[in-house]
Amino acid sequence: MKKFKNVLLIDDSISSNQYNRILISELDIAENIVLVNSADQALEYLQEKQNGSYPTPNLILLDIAMPQMDGFMFLEEYAKLPPEATNNWSSVLAIVSDHLDGDNFEKAKQFKQVGVLEHIKKPLDKEDIVNLIEEHFE
Repeated sequence: MKKFKNVLLIDDSISSNQYNRILISELDIAENIVLVNSADQALEYLQEKQNGSYPTPNLILLDIAMPQMDGFMFLEEYAKLPPEATNNWSSVLAIVSDHLDGDNFEKAKQFKQVGVLEHIKKPLDKEDIVNLIEEHFE
């Protein structure tokens, strides 16, 4: 199975982020897993050069229902980032949320151009991750 250099988990729930990190670690598919607990932190992380380059994660798992800046607000700001900070929006973004009703599902489709390719119902499981990788990376 493909191994990623960098995976970014964005969720205001510390327990959800930890749970997702454990699943990804058990599958041994990431060299580096970064957890942030807000959309603001995620945007800061994505714009911060490390060793002269942007982190540009291969995979971003994004919660929608977060305080202050929700997942859709994050996507609006992510779309405004310079291409070098996003590697031309080549990261695969998967929305992982228990708020996937019809309106949110339709709204998420507007962000396909910046990498939103999947919508996964919480809680995430190993099969979801394997399916995501097989569909979008292999």
